[in-house]
Amino acid sequence: MSGVYIPSHIRAARRMTGFILFLIGVALTVGLYYVKTRSQTARKQSAALERQISQEEANLSVLQAEIAYLESPDRLKQLSQRHLGLEPIKVKNVLAVKDVMEEFPLRPKIIEREALSDGGEP
Repeated sequence: MSGVYIPSHIRAARRMTGFILFLIGVALTVGLYYVKTRSQTARKQSAALERQISQEEANLSVLQAEIAYLESPDRLKQLSQRHLGLEPIKVKNVLAVKDVMEEFPLRPKIIEREALSDGGEP
C-alpha cells in the first residue's frame, strides 16, 4: 500500500475525465473517417468532371473545325453556283448612282404625272 488516501470524489473525477477523453477520441476518429470518405468522394467527382470537361473541349474543337469548313468562301461559292446559279459580280454589272436613270428610265406615265404636278403641260 502506498499509504496515500485519495478521496472518492477525486477517483470519480479521474474516471469521468478518462471517459470524456475516450468519447472525444471516438468522436475525432468518427469525424476523421467521415472527412476522409467525403474527400475521396469529392476527388472522384472532380476527376469525373475533369474528364467531362476535356471531352466537351474536344467536341468544341470538332464543332469549330466543322464551322470553319462550312463557312469557307470556296465551298460557299461552289454551292451558290451549283444550287442557285449565282456567279461572282462582274465590274460591268456595277452601276454608279448617276447611271441608274439612263439604264432604267421612268415610264412615260410617271413622267407625265410629274410634269403635271410641276405645273407644266404634258
